[in-house]
Amino acid sequence: MASSQDTNSDSRTNSLTNTSNSQNDDDFTHMELKGWLMKRSKMARKWKRQWFLLKNTDLCYGDKPEHTPKKIPLSEADISETTVDKKRYAFRIKLRDKGRSYYIHAENESMQNDWMQAICFAKAAGRQGDNSQACVIQ
Repeated sequence: MASSQDTNSDSRTNSLTNTSNSQNDDDFTHMELKGWLMKRSKMARKWKRQWFLLKNTDLCYGDKPEHTPKKIPLSEADISETTVDKKRYAFRIKLRDKGRSYYIHAENESMQNDWMQAICFAKAAGRQGDNSQACVIQ
């Protein structure tokens, strides 16, 4: 999906791709979501535009689509909506083991919902051996 609000050559696209492998019944479907979102920096707490790529159970991000070196592991993360800095369409990813929180802001409600749902599914897919497959968005 592309934003019609963007008039320059730098597109603000988000796309969801199903990359399932049906050769083995034990394989689960891998969803890949990618696009531009705003992320609040840890120390300065300023919002910076970052390219995000959801691949398997990791949320990768960086300054440009071809460079996403940073990873947020989602298998033990909690995701919730937030109103941090009075931003609409923001959500928080909190890592249980490290206690770190990542604050991310989408352009609109639809994008926020798409990302939160995809992250939730990725988290659940990574917990195949667990008894609980439920994913709760708080």
